[in-house]
Amino acid sequence: MAQIPITENPSGKTYPGKFIWHDLLTPDPLSAGKFYEKLFGWEIEYKGRYAVVRNHGKVIAGILQVEPSDGKARDGVWIPWVSVADVDAAVSLVKSNGGKILKGPVHMDQRGRGVLISDPQRAHLVLLKAKGGDPADTEAAIGDWLWNEIWTDDPNRIENFYGSVLGYDAIDSGDRYGVFKTNGKWRAGIRHVEDDREHMLWVPVVRVADPEATAQRVRELGGVVWVSPDEAPSKGDTALIADTTGALLLIQRWPPRASKGGH
Repeated sequence: MAQIPITENPSGKTYPGKFIWHDLLTPDPLSAGKFYEKLFGWEIEYKGRYAVVRNHGKVIAGILQVEPSDGKARDGVWIPWVSVADVDAAVSLVKSNGGKILKGPVHMDQRGRGVLISDPQRAHLVLLKAKGGDPADTEAAIGDWLWNEIWTDDPNRIENFYGSVLGYDAIDSGDRYGVFKTNGKWRAGIRHVEDDREHMLWVPVVRVADPEATAQRVRELGGVVWVSPDEAPSKGDTALIADTTGALLLIQRWPPRASKGGH
């Protein structure tokens, strides 16, 4: 866990349940970094094993080189960081609701107090009480993080877990998709999947102007388009992609061109 602040403009306030940072864990930061620089125009500064990612000058993410401990090849993965008001209280809730503590809690001088957890379906995320407060809620710019989705084959269990741990006060659950809310503010999505994965995961979403053109650029840069915009349920507004090290993320036009709303 790196020691840089999550924002250069802390609000002084904590917004529990808000997604406030993302780290890419990957065996090849240079390959992944070059991909994102060319795809989204991100600016990446390498500092040893950790790289800082900016979008139009604003810090938005980090890239950490991680070698598999067992010697087996591993895909990259994006790990989201979520705001909590009290890390130690959150740790107790994680344990009592079927999750696990993987690392921490630990004090990070410039970042705050955080803990890496695994939810009941083994999806990973970091809970953080940010030093100085969270970034204020603002509209996502093109190239910013727009959204995050938890993929799950057991939506009832996962809704209960995150409702308890992150304090979401409302969950709008549809047939295949749900939304976590706090004080009426949308915070994350719940995508119902039928999958034989060994574990589920959080998948972040980047706002783009043109999903079709961006997906084509993904292919040109050596990434993978798993679900193209014309195949996606939103009919042109989203696509599921992977970078050159296998890390999954979604790209999305927002607001949607399609008539129906929602992320």
